[in-house]
Amino acid sequence: MFKKALVFDIWGDYAYFRKGFTATSTLTYPFPSRTTISGLIAAILGYQKDSYYDLFDKDKSKISIRILNPLKKTRLNLNYINTKEGYMLSDIKSLGKRVQVPAEFLKDVKYRIYVSINDSKVMDDLFELLNNHKAIYTPYLGISECLANFKLVVDDFISVENKNSKDVNIHSVVPQNNKIIIEKDKKYGIIKSPGFMDESRKVDYYLEYYYEENGKPIKIANADYSQIGEDNVIFY
Repeated sequence: MFKKALVFDIWGDYAYFRKGFTATSTLTYPFPSRTTISGLIAAILGYQKDSYYDLFDKDKSKISIRILNPLKKTRLNLNYINTKEGYMLSDIKSLGKRVQVPAEFLKDVKYRIYVSINDSKVMDDLFELLNNHKAIYTPYLGISECLANFKLVVDDFISVENKNSKDVNIHSVVPQNNKIIIEKDKKYGIIKSPGFMDESRKVDYYLEYYYEENGKPIKIANADYSQIGEDNVIFY
């Protein structure tokens, strides 16, 4: 199980992974959560909304992500309309049909995604689509206005070698249950984001990660990790 993985890069001009603290939160996560990555992969495969949660259960799939471009943020305005009165501006009779809300976006983003699913047909289908630069549904980075491009890093499946080492550099984001070694030339962050959802879109539990804002590797005191090609990653 989980002996091979697909590795692909995804990037775009902007990304907006909204933090769900409120209905109109203007803040973004620094990288897509596991649930967002699952949705992105499901879109490439052409799965219907809310139909794929079982496939990405923690016992059936492993995912990890690496930050490739330094994190940059900017402010852009989002237009919201009062959907209680209608979804078309012409249907809304009251004043203040729409409001502009300044939102925090990520700019010039690029990530590397590692995915291993214990369904060989799904992995084969995903490989064929990625290898031919095709997607059933258009992939985007958080919201549909932030279109994404993607490309396989290696045009084949890559072997997953599970290892344990001390003082090892990890290229992916790192789950918080690992002990990191702080280095002076690095800028660290910590974030908590949705990990798994059920069919009702209720978050089963959250995951917490360390990350380095410029995409530099994070040194771990003692870690169980996976070597995929030249990258050391921790699946979650």
